Amino acid sequence: MPAYYPVFIDVKDRPCVVIGGGNIGEEKVHKLLDCDAKVVVISPEVNKGVQELVDGERVTWHRREYQDGDLEGSFIAIAATDDNGVNRRIAAEAEQRNVLLNVVDVTHLCTFIAPSVARRGEVSIAVSTGGASPALARKFREELTSSRLLEYADLAPLLSDARNELKRQGKTVDGDRWQTCLTEDLLNMVQSGRTDEARQTLMVGLLGEKAAASAD
Repeated sequence: MPAYYPVFIDVKDRPCVVIGGGNIGEEKVHKLLDCDAKVVVISPEVNKGVQELVDGERVTWHRREYQDGDLEGSFIAIAATDDNGVNRRIAAEAEQRNVLLNVVDVTHLCTFIAPSVARRGEVSIAVSTGGASPALARKFREELTSSRLLEYADLAPLLSDARNELKRQGKTVDGDRWQTCLTEDLLNMVQSGRTDEARQTLMVGLLGEKAAASAD
């Protein structure tokens, strides 16, 4: 099996094509729309969910079968069909045009595979088994979603603000010091709405009490 390079891709305002308008196609469309992609659906028919997106002018629908040339100008393509012949044609065009392609459940035709993702706020944790077992990837996602670990995502806005403040001051803090500051107590402060206390505690932990006080 290939060794996949893990990466998060910015698809905002980029043209993305989904071939297939059934339930799986709808799922892929929603995930692209969540990231502000410009989505085109190619399918003779679409389900109710995709039709609502078309009616709301959130996606463009070409009401027909896939044709050679449909990937021209595309950044990403997703094939959500159960026709092996069509999938192979799509894969051939994607290779010719250097378009990133995911063929659902046909790993050997993919140039990227979609991980199972657990999200909370600004944090995403993606899990992949390299196509070996989607069920195992889902298990990891479900366990992460319900774990205390993912709640640390609630610290993201606070940590971003602190990082920007350090940049403004021209100061650097090593990674180990940051890790020491990411405590249960800090998380509890944020989750209970004690944001100012959390910020002060974090800055003291990063800079020391005197430096944090002088920064204020």
